[in-house]
Amino acid sequence: MEPQLHEIVDLERIDAFIFTLAVIAPFLGLLIGGLWGRKHGAVKAGLVRGLVLGHLGPVVLLLWRMYRHMVRYDPETGYVGLHKMSVLLTNVVLFTLVGLLLGLAYGKLLASGRRRGINEAEKCPENQESQC
Repeated sequence: MEPQLHEIVDLERIDAFIFTLAVIAPFLGLLIGGLWGRKHGAVKAGLVRGLVLGHLGPVVLLLWRMYRHMVRYDPETGYVGLHKMSVLLTNVVLFTLVGLLLGLAYGKLLASGRRRGINEAEKCPENQESQC
């Protein structure tokens, strides 16, 4: 009798984990962002940053589902996406573009927060910070 071979990683469990992460991440981002904002005296900015970072969960879910669809194996048609160079190049371009766009967007968010912080600091003289 041949030994039964099992995969170490079950795709259904990975799918469930990523889906759970996508649902929880925005709320977790809000919570952590709010706590960070309260600690640094910028609750609104913390909430916005936390929400933006929290929405990376749904982005990861979307990218995961697209990846799974592109590299799928279909025994009925004989399609094997993992062996196609076009699938590899599509994944490289897609993930690079998404990473670039998310990096630029978050960089603008951070830069706008810094500009607002500088503008607010200029409005308050150093000896009257407690009143601002």
